[in-house]
Amino acid sequence: MWMKYGLLCLLALSGYLYAGDIELTMRAEKESTINVNGEILTVRQPVKRINVGDELTLVLSYTNTSDDDTFNIHIDNPIPAGTRFVLGSGFGKEASFLVSYDGGLTYVDDIHIHKKPVTHVRWLFDSVPARAKGEVGFKLHIERANHGLLR
Repeated sequence: MWMKYGLLCLLALSGYLYAGDIELTMRAEKESTINVNGEILTVRQPVKRINVGDELTLVLSYTNTSDDDTFNIHIDNPIPAGTRFVLGSGFGKEASFLVSYDGGLTYVDDIHIHKKPVTHVRWLFDSVPARAKGEVGFKLHIERANHGLLR
């Protein structure tokens, strides 16, 4: 399922864009296992239905659509009500991954020592080269039926 600026509705791209333009898309996927010639493989497939108890991987694809490099970029994403961030699940090459426990006011490394729930996640990029593409993401556990996803 591909959505441009839509799955969580509050996806924010911020920072100082000295030159360039960043485009974002997001997709939600579920992991499942398949048997290929007797070997069990784990694959991620697009989400068709979300149920309480599911674990989703949210993948944000970014593209610098400019012919210029961009600098000091961060991509922020709130954790929707009715879901829980899966600790240690943030990923993305060329980016530092941070979490917030206070509504996005401050960010720290995802070091798993807080008892409070994560409210926001952030990826920091020193720069994104001209015309570069990449992906970042994280996992969510669905805890309530009124989770606010896929409206």
